[in-house]
Amino acid sequence: MIRLGISVEGATEREFILQVLAPHLARYGVFASPVDMRGNVSRDRIRGALPHLIASFDHVSTLYDYYRFKQRETLSVDALQTAMLELVAPAQRRHFTPYIQLHEFEALLFAVPELTVQTLGGTERQLHALRAAVDACGSPEAVNDRPETSPSHRLLALFGRDYEKPFHGPEVLRIAGLPAIRARCPRFDAWVTRLENLGGRA
Repeated sequence: MIRLGISVEGATEREFILQVLAPHLARYGVFASPVDMRGNVSRDRIRGALPHLIASFDHVSTLYDYYRFKQRETLSVDALQTAMLELVAPAQRRHFTPYIQLHEFEALLFAVPELTVQTLGGTERQLHALRAAVDACGSPEAVNDRPETSPSHRLLALFGRDYEKPFHGPEVLRIAGLPAIRARCPRFDAWVTRLENLGGRA
């Protein structure tokens, strides 16, 4: 049994861990618990939180948005993950798997546009807009042209009050199932695979 602590950005990611990822990982002998940072994620805050997390779990990972990450400067998402790993003492790095979602958690909803629109009671026009965003950017994980067109901003612009971020994000992914999301989101898929491998094959 592996006790896995996942430091998450906020309520949406916390509910995703509880409702979707933790039940999946339990099949591999990995028991995941979210630890909510309640927003305002930065390298300084992570540096302060990591020693306690690593002392409390067998392994620690993260689920933060690249889009909202403070103190990222000009680092790419992969370089930022490496910088996070370097916040941990070398002897502890084998217990830490940093992960940052490119560009936002909500990008995963663009992997299943039909289900997203159906869950939100949307229209064919809204479905076309989600598909067009993915086509224009090349993949769901690449959806983030400008701050006003990040995945979450696009969803709010399309669905307004019908979209409740902490509820609908995890709910869509729960209904869709991880295989459907992983098939279209390779960075996310690689992270889940690493967490599965902490335990063993189901």
